[in-house]
Amino acid sequence: MDEATMNDDIRIVRELYGEVPPAPHLRARIQNRLADAETARGARALRFPRPALLLAGVTAVGVLSVGAVVALSGADGAGPVTTVAPEAPADARSFLLASAQKAERAQATVGRYWYTRERTVQGAGPVAGKDGAKRVPAGTRVGDRKRRIAEPSFSATVAHTQESWTARDAGDRTRTIVGIDRKYTFASPADEAKWKAMGSPSLGWVPAKPHVNNYDEPMRFMIGQKQVGMRELAKLPTDATGLNAELRKRYKADTGDPKFPLQGSYASYVWSTAQDLLAGPITPGTKAALYRVLAEQEGIRLIGKVTDPLGRPGVALSRAQGSDKRSMDAKGRPGEARLIIDPATGRLLAYQAFGVDDRGRSGVQLSMAYEAMGWVNSLSARP
Repeated sequence: MDEATMNDDIRIVRELYGEVPPAPHLRARIQNRLADAETARGARALRFPRPALLLAGVTAVGVLSVGAVVALSGADGAGPVTTVAPEAPADARSFLLASAQKAERAQATVGRYWYTRERTVQGAGPVAGKDGAKRVPAGTRVGDRKRRIAEPSFSATVAHTQESWTARDAGDRTRTIVGIDRKYTFASPADEAKWKAMGSPSLGWVPAKPHVNNYDEPMRFMIGQKQVGMRELAKLPTDATGLNAELRKRYKADTGDPKFPLQGSYASYVWSTAQDLLAGPITPGTKAALYRVLAEQEGIRLIGKVTDPLGRPGVALSRAQGSDKRSMDAKGRPGEARLIIDPATGRLLAYQAFGVDDRGRSGVQLSMAYEAMGWVNSLSARP
């Protein structure tokens, strides 16, 4: 990465999120949303240096491949998602309204920490600690030549698990454990052979062994482009009318942002908000209201019954994302994001982003499966 690009990327992240990073479990989705042409002002994927921006788990996931993004597959939860014959409900709206009823039946609880355990599969990233020469026009002075992160010509994905204890109160410490059960998967035996010929180096930011991070500053969640704290999330409306009015107000503020006016429809805004908050510490009432607001948005499609990346049965909903040619497959179809929801409880099981890689192959580019989530009262406790 050249210095100008790096500084520009860091500036954008700081402008968007301020000096306090968002909650750890949102780190990979930040990259995906910033790359989305509808929801992130320009469809330019961020290219982070490895983890100078590791603070609070906001990590270097901007490079979605080594050489080329691959369609994820295999035993580590990447997919492809196995779709079986759809059953009732017959459309997305009916399913979302039914999910709202299930969600609001959950008992409202609270604790000192919001716990999540998630299994992520994504492009493995560049060779850690290596630089590569950036191509520059002929005649460029040596002093003007820049450097970028090395991106060898093989494709790989990395599967890894992260646990997070996000403190509700500013005085409590937040903790993440990253690098749990890291596994690489290569697109072909030839790709793996190239990696081994380099000495089997680490790829991207994910450590080879579990690593504990402790943070004393409060973590933030995202609604659109604005940070919100735990207590603010707890006060979100629990009825669809009130939540819709709140989201409309926030959407208007984001589209009118003088520095980075949000592009895209309100429906895209609600869909992106749902991706974030359904895995966050919102109340059962707010979750039910969010499902009801989602039910009234255009463009959401019912895929039907699926198994999620961890093999659990669920129902998938999808929405198109990205409008540039790079995100479309050979038939001109755009990429899509999917939410996989447990029909029995209304709980979010997984989020997946589908698209086209640098080799023209369609498939899952980011998979985040939520193994567990809930309130706990001490660090290291699990629901």
